Amino acid sequence: MILKERTKSITHRVLESLNFRMNLPVDEKLKYEHQVKGWAGEKHFDFYMSQFHQSGYVLNDLVLNYKDTVFQIDCLFIVNNSIYLYEVKNYTGSYFYKEDSFFTESGYQILNPLRQIDRSVTYLQNVLLRLGYRLPIHPIVVFINPEFTLYSILPNKHFLFSYQLPKHLSTLSNQNFLIKQEHLNLAIKLKELHNEDYRPDNLPIYQLGQLKKGILCPICFSLSHTTTRQNYFCTACGHKETIKTAIERSIKEFKLLFPDNLMSTSQIYEWCEKNYSKERIRIILKKNYQSHLSRKMTYYSKK
Repeated sequence: MILKERTKSITHRVLESLNFRMNLPVDEKLKYEHQVKGWAGEKHFDFYMSQFHQSGYVLNDLVLNYKDTVFQIDCLFIVNNSIYLYEVKNYTGSYFYKEDSFFTESGYQILNPLRQIDRSVTYLQNVLLRLGYRLPIHPIVVFINPEFTLYSILPNKHFLFSYQLPKHLSTLSNQNFLIKQEHLNLAIKLKELHNEDYRPDNLPIYQLGQLKKGILCPICFSLSHTTTRQNYFCTACGHKETIKTAIERSIKEFKLLFPDNLMSTSQIYEWCEKNYSKERIRIILKKNYQSHLSRKMTYYSKK
């Protein structure tokens, strides 16, 4: 049972928005492409997971805190008195694993994913103890791309390749599961601890004036569209939605990019490139956000 669906990280969503609203610097463009590739790998992993009837509890994209440390888990699977912790990598090409280090074919050393997952295991164990649980954690690095090759002297039980994933999941699926209420309680507690507002320190620096205004299509990210009285149509891919939904999406995007800005009707009017009336925008803001009256204006915040 999936208790937490996969969602794009704040880093991914910020870079995605900026990529279509400004000319991203080369290094930020590479970060965005890395996010897109990672997301594709994680969705591919989800496809495999969906093919098997899982009696345990699945939580995707968990962002947890332990003291002053934030750590992220691609997929956590609670089943049969155990926790399987998956770190999904969408690497392509040939790599070498030697002396506990990863190297590209050209000889460059990259971060060892085992160290990343070991860090998550350490912090997760501490979180579990704080919640009053003691369950064994099985960390697995999943190399999801079939075009990935790893040359290694010795096999590693913590590595799982794409061709091995169906057998692994089938084995778990065919076990005699021991389902307890405490497993569900733990999954719910972990979901409640998810930090959905976490913003890493390495996000790009940008200003409102740098960004193209208008409503991005949620499918192809084009700003080109036409409207009828009630509907929004993307002229690039044909996507259709109500204008209300399109404005609500655009408001959320504005809050994502500028979380500290006081959000007013005029700001959203400008953000939507003045395509919709202030009255229409005001009605949507009043319905979905808490209004505050200051000397200069009315602004809105999350309810």
